[in-house]
Amino acid sequence: MKLKKLLAAALISGSLLFSGHSYAADGMTEFRNAYLAAGSYTGVMVNGFDLFGPYFHADVSGKGQLLQDGSLAWEGKLNWVFTSKDSSNSANENIPMYVEQRGGVMTLYAYRNNRWNKFNLTGIPANLAKVLRSDDPKVLANNMTVVKAAQVIDETDKSRKIRVTVDGKKLATIIGSAQGGATAAQNVVINRLKTALNNADFVVDWDVRKGTNETVTVNANMTPIIRAYGKAVIDEMAAGKIKLSDEEKNYYATLGYYAELPVYLTIIGAGSTDKVMTPSGLNAATENGAVFDDIKRDIATTPSK
Repeated sequence: MKLKKLLAAALISGSLLFSGHSYAADGMTEFRNAYLAAGSYTGVMVNGFDLFGPYFHADVSGKGQLLQDGSLAWEGKLNWVFTSKDSSNSANENIPMYVEQRGGVMTLYAYRNNRWNKFNLTGIPANLAKVLRSDDPKVLANNMTVVKAAQVIDETDKSRKIRVTVDGKKLATIIGSAQGGATAAQNVVINRLKTALNNADFVVDWDVRKGTNETVTVNANMTPIIRAYGKAVIDEMAAGKIKLSDEEKNYYATLGYYAELPVYLTIIGAGSTDKVMTPSGLNAATENGAVFDDIKRDIATTPSK
């Protein structure tokens, strides 16, 4: 779902010439068709990401649904693998998780230590959610300015793969224009994200069915963004805007210099009966904002630059 939120992406008008293998289909046109077809989809999507570092691997996978009103439901798990630098400490844990956003409040649930824990996340501001889910032609036209290039890189009789380069600076501008009404916590995250996007573009591979333009899979390399985000926080500390503990500094340095973040999304299909299931026992979840502190400490053990 995260990828869907970040990809308020579209087209630059005009024709472009691309290097590499050439297909008959025009990449910009095909991407526009796929983007417009995906805009109103509210079915179930399988999605996840892998966060890599020198000593850790966080594999988050599950399925979710984003509705037209901006509400979100996601169920999945985190597979956490860690081995310390000297191999004296290791971990391998599967953690069931559930995320929901209702009325602008996003809550994450994690099953650890034989119980459900929960804490609030910085949710998506209402104005930004409207922009990302809007079917208004004017909004779509504005969104269709953030793609630097689109090229069909593979094609079969049933599908084609479109490689898209998203202009980080233009996407940051669109996100900023919808920032009104955000909470203080949301503004902190959005401002850091804008800083990251202003310093990095990213590449998306979009597979679509021929004829219907339905999305099959989306894969994005978000490594430039997660690294730029981590460096943005370190820069805030260096400028005296915030204070970080040594552990926090090492955590953001790990993200900024070592982390890799491939992200994927697969559409299950409009005819599917698959649903996002709410786990039992969530009503008894304990408020616990420190539920992942040990994982954050493990990530922070990566040597900083």
